Amino acid sequence: MPFTFSLHPDFRLNGIPHTVESLSVLANELMIAKYSYEKELGTFIKDWLSSKDSIILSTSGSTGKPKTINASKRMLCASAQATINVCELLPTECALLCLPIKFIAGKMMLIRAFIAGLWIDVNKPTSFPLKADKYYDFTALTPHQLSNSLVDIHKVKQILVGGAPVNDQIRNSVKGHTTKVLVTYGMTETYSHVALQNISESEDCFSALNGIRFSDDDDTLVIHASYIGIDKLKTNDCVELLSSTKFKWKGRKDNVVNSGGIKLHPEQIEKSLASIIDVPFFVFGKKDQALGSVLAIVFEGEISTDILERIKKSKILTKYEKPKEYFVVSNFVYSNEKINREQTILKIKPIFS
Repeated sequence: MPFTFSLHPDFRLNGIPHTVESLSVLANELMIAKYSYEKELGTFIKDWLSSKDSIILSTSGSTGKPKTINASKRMLCASAQATINVCELLPTECALLCLPIKFIAGKMMLIRAFIAGLWIDVNKPTSFPLKADKYYDFTALTPHQLSNSLVDIHKVKQILVGGAPVNDQIRNSVKGHTTKVLVTYGMTETYSHVALQNISESEDCFSALNGIRFSDDDDTLVIHASYIGIDKLKTNDCVELLSSTKFKWKGRKDNVVNSGGIKLHPEQIEKSLASIIDVPFFVFGKKDQALGSVLAIVFEGEISTDILERIKKSKILTKYEKPKEYFVVSNFVYSNEKINREQTILKIKPIFS
């Protein structure tokens, strides 16, 4: 049965009510607008209103080669409705879209607005999205945007944050806040998130959205979500499975470092090191003839010997978790605001200390 789109009568875009017909006219105008984010908005609306039953989604390429996915509009709507339900979004509530529309997170904000009848403002993506003197019921941010907006989060009732790991500084800053801050777990293949973690209430595990179930295969997460057409999707995420609906995230399987038989999770080590390192960094596995791999650390920009000494003397890591080699690059390589580890490692230079 062909997909038929029904726009909620309460929907507004940048303060203006729309019908399907007027939205189609707007899409054509936006596609020749000055700014790239407006052109992306126009292109997406035109694709969404087309007679096709699916749209093309692009992955960011931050954890592998970028790829495209042919996504069913019906399944995208089902995913949007799941978020509308869990976040209890209501018609005429105000939403802010400040993410790139070319990726899944930005597209899903619009689809939720279409379906729920939200009044959504679409702004140019910036690192400081909440600076304006305006209040919202709902938005989605990257960790970088949230980190820059901690003094302004009272302007939003409910925030989704995802796309990259959320550090302890952010978690501690939002703990107990009246704004509900929900860390998302998901990917382009799952049409946005399938699990949420409320860090304003200090939750440390992810809970499945209604209709989602989890299992594991060799300690990696497997997703079961029939309502979005997923029977058994094996991910590259290492987890501690607590139940069929809850898990703790450890890190990416393709980032795991096997050093002499000891498996090390870079994301967990980075979380510990963040308390003593005040510059951008990440850890990775470097090939070693004796151990197979050793843990190494790379910093962005200039680095002081003081930081290196702090790491060496730190008691927050086991002897296996302490980096054995140190490197620096002038600038990290980023893909959709996430560090592209593989490309950054190609630029490293050793630190001699």
